[in-house]
Amino acid sequence: MPRAKKSEKKNQTFSLEAKDYYSDMQKENLLYAALVRSPTTIGKIKNITIENLPEGYYLFTAKDIPGSKTIKINNNEIRIFGFDNVAYKDEPIGIIAGPNERKVFELLENVQVSFDIENLETALKNVIKNRKHPVALNEQIAINEIEENPTDLTDFVSQINKLPSLDTVIDKNRTDENTQKNIYTREVKTGIFKELPDDERTALLNSYSCCEKSWKLTLENPTWKETCGAFCYMESGKIHVCASTRWTSLMHKTIQKVLDLPAENIMVHKTKDSGVYSKGLWRSSQLAAQVATAAYLSKHPVKLALSQQEQQLYMAPGIDTEISYKTYFTNEGKIKALDVYIKSDVGALNPFAKEITDRLVISCAGFYKPENVNILAECFSSKNPPTSINIKNVDSQALFAIENQIQLICEKSKVFPDEARILNSECESRDFPFEISSAGLKETLENTLKISDFNRKYASFHMDAIDRVEKDTRPFFALPLRGVGIASGYNVSGYYGTDFFDYNPKIEVTLLQNDKVVIHAVKPSEVIQDIWKSTAAEILQIERNNIEINSEFTLEEIPQEPEDTLSSIGIINEIIRKCCNDIQKKRFHQPLPITSKKGISTPLKKGWNETDFCGKPFHGTSIATTAVEIELDPYTYSEKIKGIWITVDCGELFDEKAALKTIRLELQQVLTTLVEEKSIPYDNCEIRFIHSKNKNGQVGELVKNTLPAAFSSALSMALTTELTKLPCTEMKLFKLIREREEEKNKIIEKENLEKSTAEKTGNEKNAEKTSLENPPEEGGIE
Repeated sequence: MPRAKKSEKKNQTFSLEAKDYYSDMQKENLLYAALVRSPTTIGKIKNITIENLPEGYYLFTAKDIPGSKTIKINNNEIRIFGFDNVAYKDEPIGIIAGPNERKVFELLENVQVSFDIENLETALKNVIKNRKHPVALNEQIAINEIEENPTDLTDFVSQINKLPSLDTVIDKNRTDENTQKNIYTREVKTGIFKELPDDERTALLNSYSCCEKSWKLTLENPTWKETCGAFCYMESGKIHVCASTRWTSLMHKTIQKVLDLPAENIMVHKTKDSGVYSKGLWRSSQLAAQVATAAYLSKHPVKLALSQQEQQLYMAPGIDTEISYKTYFTNEGKIKALDVYIKSDVGALNPFAKEITDRLVISCAGFYKPENVNILAECFSSKNPPTSINIKNVDSQALFAIENQIQLICEKSKVFPDEARILNSECESRDFPFEISSAGLKETLENTLKISDFNRKYASFHMDAIDRVEKDTRPFFALPLRGVGIASGYNVSGYYGTDFFDYNPKIEVTLLQNDKVVIHAVKPSEVIQDIWKSTAAEILQIERNNIEINSEFTLEEIPQEPEDTLSSIGIINEIIRKCCNDIQKKRFHQPLPITSKKGISTPLKKGWNETDFCGKPFHGTSIATTAVEIELDPYTYSEKIKGIWITVDCGELFDEKAALKTIRLELQQVLTTLVEEKSIPYDNCEIRFIHSKNKNGQVGELVKNTLPAAFSSALSMALTTELTKLPCTEMKLFKLIREREEEKNKIIEKENLEKSTAEKTGNEKNAEKTSLENPPEEGGIE
């Protein structure tokens, strides 16, 4: 069906509908490619060569790029191939392509990278070699001749003075090899952290109980999925790029700039994405540009697929983050003060470091609103590979940390997990800076507790764990170790605090003749498409079959933001509803076609104060609570999940079957990321929905934001020690138990020593007392 826009425009259109997988694509004379990576983290690249490169094989580096060698994203300059000084570990510095894939990887081993590192010694030698005295056969003779002929000294000193300064001669990369640099800091203080001096604050905090712990969740892609890559070829003077991307406009602009071609000669074909997490946003565009360069210069189709190892090392989702808490709380489990330190490593660069850091700060308290808050977040760059933003899962690391910390508070204060969560989420703190709705939290908690019989299991397993530690029961001849954990979390629809992405999409809906409707937008999943069509059909009172979603865009119309910045239910469905209501009002008063284009209302975005970093940061939230029961084999330390119980409140539920399918699929994906190189089996899974009047939100990502924390809490109970990092391995679990036993033995030894010392001291005092009470008789023998 043609676009229902200003009629007969003959502008070239591009489809943003994902089709096929790039790895399945083939063409005649196909070349396979592999990236050449820097063998060191330091040095200035002088040349990259392969001796006796066979005919039909190609090596391209930054020198061969016909256009720009760099692109700029959010004021960060990114190199397509590394050149001059190496920026980070394993930086791509070239690409090899050839007809035989095995031969390509053999040639990869033969690449020779020479570095030009001029130091002070070579600079001095060059001066000596270039001095005017004609008889200087070598450096030593030249020096001797200078000593014998002082008149030449003036010329020598003149050349010395022309040497570059030490700052330019010395290779600073050698001294900065392991240095981290702070690139962004965000600090939030409220209550006593802001108002009281250190001594008074310390005295007040010491009156409460305190628990201190650091948590770390590393996001990983499962190894079974298609890795990042691209398939590129030239046809009729145009470069065709087939790659998985969530940011089509960036990929198009990047390739246009790198190849220096007209925009209409770049054809980006979106391919399907099989991953759990989005594929790196800007890194996908960089990789596509590398492959497109090889295809353009070789005049052959070129395909490159990263290995699983490359995927894990260079395309990992999210950033390396550790969150440390000091929580001060009452005997009832109420948090009185929250002291948080967030440390993140974004690698060599990350164009979205500020947004990621700010989101972690906002989410590190979860639903809970303590009176006194001190949050310090520091973001560092390093020599590690660059990272990107994982828009849909920015909050998952912070939610993992706070939910585990809440569980630790429950254990210290001997309060049930649901009581502590409800108590702290219902606190009304006027100074707490972030307005995150907890509507639905109590209901999801109560329902999950009920269907999982959580409190009974929690009490039973907890007593069993304490008994096991106190009696030092050896688990090797016992039943499986058991534990149960619970965690709550949210998923957001739209973030107002961004200074780069525009979370305000414009959606266009057009009513044509014969009750035909066209929604002009990037096609989401089949499930979301059905929801959009149902919304439009209900308002416009037409058949769903008459509604089409058109993903054809002209160059000027291609959305400038990544697709992940939008919530396809929470935001876009709301906008479609507005468009359809607008059309319905005009329907019988204006001739067809009628087009309506809408976005998010501005007053909603004014709820966030970017200057003071406070207010309502999200357009909406959906909430879930997940409980997990696990068994740990005492012989192999392998985990088995006995049951998973999930309750979701996502507001208005459009299609329960579709939502259920989405959650079950995400559950399978997350279970592959909790333990390294393993998917955890489970016996039972029960999913329930709360039908509420809250603003509708996303169902996706709720499992990712709750299951890891519930799993680690359950495993911690079984181990009777805190599991602070995921993913884990059987060896890590074994070491945790050994460390706990060693720590206990040290405590016992210390207690025994103190007891022995006390007994010895007591005996000595008793002996002294006895001697004083019974002195020896006169003339007797002592």
